[in-house]
Amino acid sequence: MTPKPLDKIRWSWHDHKSALWWLGLLYRRPTKFREALQSIPPNKQFFCSFLLYIHSIIYIFFISILIRFLAFIVFLFNTNNKYAEINISDIFSAHIGNIFYGIFYGFFAFFIFVTAIFTIYENRFYSAWGIALGITGGIGLEFILGITYAVNIEIISFLMVSIIVGVFGAVINVLITDVVFTLRSASQLSFFVGFSFALIYSLNGKLIIGVLVGVIVIMLTLSSALRLYYRPINLFFIFPKIKGNKYPYHPIAWDNLCSLPFPKLDRLLVAYTEFDPENGYREIERLINHYPSQRKAAINARTILLAHQTAKVENLTTLESIIAQLPEGEKGYLKQTPKLRRMASEICQLQTRLDTMSRPFLKESLARTLRIEIENFKHQIAGFYEPLSSEFRKAADHWLKIADEQWQRAQAVLSKNPSPQVFRAGDPVDRNQEAFVPRYNVVGELEKQIMLSTGCPGIILYGRRRMGKSTILKNLYGFLPCSVVPLITSMEKAEMFTSISYLVKHIAQNLAAAFAQSFRFELGSTHDLVDLSRILARCNAILQDKNKRVFLAIDEYEYIDRKIGDQIFPLDLLATIRESIQTHRNITWAFSGSHEITELVNAQWTSYLVSVRTIEVPLFTLPETRLLLTEPMKYSTLWEKDSPQRPRFDASFWGENGIERVHHEAGGWPHLVQLIAETIVDLINDEDKRQVDEDLFNWALDKAIVSGHNVLYQLMRGESTLPGEWEYLSAFRKRSAQPPPDDENIYRSLRRRLLIAEEGGEWRLRVPLMERWLKQRG
Repeated sequence: MTPKPLDKIRWSWHDHKSALWWLGLLYRRPTKFREALQSIPPNKQFFCSFLLYIHSIIYIFFISILIRFLAFIVFLFNTNNKYAEINISDIFSAHIGNIFYGIFYGFFAFFIFVTAIFTIYENRFYSAWGIALGITGGIGLEFILGITYAVNIEIISFLMVSIIVGVFGAVINVLITDVVFTLRSASQLSFFVGFSFALIYSLNGKLIIGVLVGVIVIMLTLSSALRLYYRPINLFFIFPKIKGNKYPYHPIAWDNLCSLPFPKLDRLLVAYTEFDPENGYREIERLINHYPSQRKAAINARTILLAHQTAKVENLTTLESIIAQLPEGEKGYLKQTPKLRRMASEICQLQTRLDTMSRPFLKESLARTLRIEIENFKHQIAGFYEPLSSEFRKAADHWLKIADEQWQRAQAVLSKNPSPQVFRAGDPVDRNQEAFVPRYNVVGELEKQIMLSTGCPGIILYGRRRMGKSTILKNLYGFLPCSVVPLITSMEKAEMFTSISYLVKHIAQNLAAAFAQSFRFELGSTHDLVDLSRILARCNAILQDKNKRVFLAIDEYEYIDRKIGDQIFPLDLLATIRESIQTHRNITWAFSGSHEITELVNAQWTSYLVSVRTIEVPLFTLPETRLLLTEPMKYSTLWEKDSPQRPRFDASFWGENGIERVHHEAGGWPHLVQLIAETIVDLINDEDKRQVDEDLFNWALDKAIVSGHNVLYQLMRGESTLPGEWEYLSAFRKRSAQPPPDDENIYRSLRRRLLIAEEGGEWRLRVPLMERWLKQRG
């Protein structure tokens, strides 16, 4: 119920119930009663307390009658008793006056006590303290005198007085000292009361009876002062099973004056907290902070609950933060919690290391070590005090299951046949050892140009960075007619661009190696463009005799333009190449690079190579991506044509629509297709999985933008050389589409770089992986 405030209580029935509630608060939590009384102005405190006192008198009257009636029943059938022949109505009529006599003395004591306090102290605290003490002392004296006069049976009177002295003495002690009775202080009070009764009987010549009554009075006073009469009630909450949902009705929940611990209170608190976590934890904190006699049980409950919490964790790395909340102390199991923390911390550290491991053989070894560590923990904790021993052994069983599952998964990964890692995002692909797909559209166009009857006017093999130009050139063997000898020279080699002499020497060595039986050329210390023309003429004559052709490809030919600008190569080099194209019809010159010929600035390339044909290397088509992902080693010569050992990937390996997703995320960009595929295979081999699922695919994309950061940076930002070009691209961080740029140069650059797709008049990034990189790392 919600009681009325103290200063609002009057005479109605609802006021009467509120008065009883406040009197009950005085009984169970006298400090709170005093605080409530203290909040009222002193001139109203006395009136409020007087009304409370009046509301209690009727109950004192009827309780006195009830006790007299029970005492009469006990002695009624004793024929030697003087009351055996007296009528009940005569007894009650004879003693009603005595009951009122006791009430009068209690009432008088109340006024004397309160008046004395007000006389001595003028402080609000002491006035509230005195009034609360006056109510308690007055009611206690009413009970004592009223029951004593009403019963007139000495032993029963003394026993009842001892109970009342214990109950009201405990309340008065809290009001005066703010401290609940300890066993020692309660023993002192009970001994004093018992000795007084024993002395009374001894003075009347009843020494033996006096000793017996004194012992009984001591026991009753002690029990009531410590409120041991709640112990039978406690059995209802813990027997035959713990009833956590009933805890709000337990004396501890509503009475603050229980001086001794209750058996199995810790287990009751645990059950209550598991039934109602919010109120349960709040109650445990209340007992720890404000109920010293029950603090140990509350601390035990908190420890058990933490142990239960550790028994439910899914990740062992969280153990350390939970166990850090365990209480410490100087006695019992509290002294052992630091050691338990250290042991649990070692388990957490092992789990953290295990979570960061990616290599299966390292993961299996560490998972086995973790399992052993938990088993050792379980054996060591058995020697700890309760509740640490039993509770954390149960928790360790749960941890062991987690460790076992991790160990079994690691063993499964280690024992399974790993998927062959044949995908490579980086250097030009070697089709015999790495995933390769022929670019038939490009190779077919090359063949058509090379095999022109009149001789090929030269080729520009153009494609954006990481489109696979170098891979196409490196793997031309077997895709061109047998009469064509491909010779590939990369301008990234230092000996190629150091001087024109080294360039001529390198081309001569390549030709000599290709025609070892029929081509001889004496290499001197220096070489010039005259030597180059002579070498090419000699080679062309041999090719005509043998009806063969040479495909002479210069990869990364932009270096020639750069070295012309640095005046390392003479401009006449381009004139020499033009002359060779026009006269040496069995030699096909090809220039491969990521820049269009019009982008080169240090020479008029279009003037020298005006007749050269451009072949563009496009993005992967979906069939090319599918072939790469399912038959990556189809064109390797290391296996027989139909060998079952040749590495293959079933389409289901890549998950539902996985091939299409890889192609879409990479935008068909060959390097990025290889990058995503390589990352996926690595993750599959490190996990106990046989095919790609949604989580692993997203994980692979996040890892791919990290491992492929350099190439993504170069494609997106490194090539954004125009003012405002990178600013336009970086705007895609916040929106997926935007209008085309107003600047014509930026417009042409972005379209040439294949970064943009147009939809509904707006631009978006063509490659989702680039968009992911831009948002997370760009």
